[in-house]
Amino acid sequence: MEIPLPPGYASAVPFDKDKHRRLGIASNGAGFARSLNFVYITTAEFPRAGHDYPIAFARDAAGTTVPIVITGMDAGTNLFIDDNDIWDAQNYCPAYVRRFPFFTATLNDAGSDGGQALICVDEKALAPDATSLVNAAGEPTKRWRELEVLITEMDKEQRVTDVFCRRLESLDLFESFDADFHPRGKSPVRVGGLLRVNERRLLALDEKVQIELLREGSLARIYAHLLSLENFNRLLDRYASQPN
Repeated sequence: MEIPLPPGYASAVPFDKDKHRRLGIASNGAGFARSLNFVYITTAEFPRAGHDYPIAFARDAAGTTVPIVITGMDAGTNLFIDDNDIWDAQNYCPAYVRRFPFFTATLNDAGSDGGQALICVDEKALAPDATSLVNAAGEPTKRWRELEVLITEMDKEQRVTDVFCRRLESLDLFESFDADFHPRGKSPVRVGGLLRVNERRLLALDEKVQIELLREGSLARIYAHLLSLENFNRLLDRYASQPN
């Protein structure tokens, strides 16, 4: 069985409480995301993430529209992780990072509209000398129970996010855009391949549709996204302050 790797992950296998007994997470750092200049988020994270990062949309490997926070100007560079693999505590740390090395894969059965959710793990991030997730008796530890809550909640919020993105797609609200910057003392930078909501199209929607978006909470999420785009200026300042 081949499981697609999420960005930043080095391997992916189903988490097995027998096979992975007495193993823990080798590092609680965010080093796996060091090369990610964007990180996936869910709509539940928009209010907090929107204070610190530009929230945009992009197409993933499957061509699906997904929300992301921009964390770097250059491909392969994350401006929010220090030399000790710690996420900057002054900024919101996305659930995608806090959940590592776990994620949920959906195994679709032929002829089925649904699929089986499977918790997977990057085995390369596990080690025997770390706080174990499953003890010698095969029982889950406190650490695993905490992680399982995060994994389950993120999986649920991901489904809500998928519905939100499909809704905006159906209303033809997305437009492509590139962000061009001229940082002090550095070469010009372009962050491309992004999508955003076109506010003119949003305001031109039928009033009934606008009310539906308001009542279902989508309108608040849309404006959290639009307002967050001002954070490109903060990202530019952070980038400009880095040594050449």
